[in-house]
Amino acid sequence: MRLSDLGEEALLDHVFDKFHLPKSGPGLVVGVGDDAAILDLGSGKLTIVTTDMMVEGPHFRLDLTTPYHLGWKAVAANISDVAAMGGLPTWTFASIGLKPDMDLEFADELFEGMTECAEKFLSKLVGGDTNAVEANSVISVTQLGEVEKDRLALRSGARIGDRILVTGWLGNSIGGLYLLLKLGLDEAAQQFGWLVDAHLMPMPRVWEARAAVETGGVHAMMDLSDGLGRDLPKLCKVSGVGALVYADRLPVSEDLRRAAEVLGADAVDLAAGGGEDFELLMAVPPDDVAKITRAVKETGTSITEIGEIVEGPVEIAYPDGTHKPLKGGWEHFK
Repeated sequence: MRLSDLGEEALLDHVFDKFHLPKSGPGLVVGVGDDAAILDLGSGKLTIVTTDMMVEGPHFRLDLTTPYHLGWKAVAANISDVAAMGGLPTWTFASIGLKPDMDLEFADELFEGMTECAEKFLSKLVGGDTNAVEANSVISVTQLGEVEKDRLALRSGARIGDRILVTGWLGNSIGGLYLLLKLGLDEAAQQFGWLVDAHLMPMPRVWEARAAVETGGVHAMMDLSDGLGRDLPKLCKVSGVGALVYADRLPVSEDLRRAAEVLGADAVDLAAGGGEDFELLMAVPPDDVAKITRAVKETGTSITEIGEIVEGPVEIAYPDGTHKPLKGGWEHFK
């Protein structure tokens, strides 16, 4: 069987089952299956560990980004996982594979983006590894964080009747990517700077997540790295529930609607199926929607109720009354 026949989630399940790897145990609160691993090292707070790899080609093109943005995004993706657990970032480690003929200036800008992103969210880049590569460049970041035991947010707590909330806007990142592919870096940035920034320089929702979990009302939470159409089904699967999302409630920016016309695409489809928004997805009880909404808005970020947790499948409902399976998002090995 080929990896393309499995996909990322099935591959991880296969490896953990075949080699009997622990998903929990002494000192391991949460293993595979959430945004990050959670360790209890006896310090009073839980330790968060997450890692993410970016490979030239599948994840980035050097003609469509700058080294600074590349470094920023590599760290931001990991800090977003820490935020999704309700925690705060602490230490950042980066392992880099670069071509020997690259200029020193490229490495300087790359690490500038990494360090500035880490420091903006109170972390520090403190170690890692460097190697030479013959072909595609590789950036792998490991991020540590910490969270109080009573603030830990998991994917697995959603309950029937919960409301589904998302922060910010959906689809801006994929819109920015498609504009980069169609127009090139300079032209896309000139015409649609906000969407291009959403793709190249995402902002992890650390403070928004902290505000939400401190209300005590979050049943389940994760970040939208692979897209709503792929991530919401993950949350529902581990929680043993379904979901109904309302298409006309998705937070779609006017910039994305304008970009969709240029791209010949549907803005709602981009919002439902696009990846790398790094917004927060939450399941919260109806009685707590108002206080979580207030808490998040106090950070300066919008938050929108887009649906509810139900029995049955994960679907999206359109204004004409039709329901369709919620699909889309990024899939590795495909």
